[in-house]
Amino acid sequence: MPYPLVPLAIPLWRMLTIRYQRDPLSGEGARRLGGRWNAKGTPALYLASDAATAVAEFYQGLPKPGTLAPYRLEATRIADLTDGAGAPRDASVEHACTANWKAMAARGKVPPSWALADELIAAGAQGALVPSVQNRAGTCLVLWDWQAQPAQGGESAGLTLLDPEGSLAPPGLARPSE
Repeated sequence: MPYPLVPLAIPLWRMLTIRYQRDPLSGEGARRLGGRWNAKGTPALYLASDAATAVAEFYQGLPKPGTLAPYRLEATRIADLTDGAGAPRDASVEHACTANWKAMAARGKVPPSWALADELIAAGAQGALVPSVQNRAGTCLVLWDWQAQPAQGGESAGLTLLDPEGSLAPPGLARPSE
């Protein structure tokens, strides 16, 4: 595989739709609908390395309500598909980022981003750093294998929601004492 899998521990951001703001670690929307880096039926969670990129990726030119939430990632096997400055690492990644994946999927074709994601998942990647399509200077992270705690033994990436007041906790979950 041309993309080595490396450990990564970084803060991340995600815009949550109103529908999923009470389940901030869910990849259900992406699993149900598919996305650039996951076919329909494949769980995925899309995050960004900064708040501006998270907002740009969320809106994609469409006004809609959302909630910006911070996270912390602890992962052991992330593929970096960027050149280190937010641009695609190579022509294969560039093609995956620029191909009209929605039109290809609608015609029954496998988009290049899905093929690359399948290759990375088969190689054991928990996720990948990818160039932002909506913010040319930004970087996103797509996770395919995560859990809601710091990673133990490296099986799944650990993703922690930074929500000290429990504002986004699902109903019935204990909230921090005030």
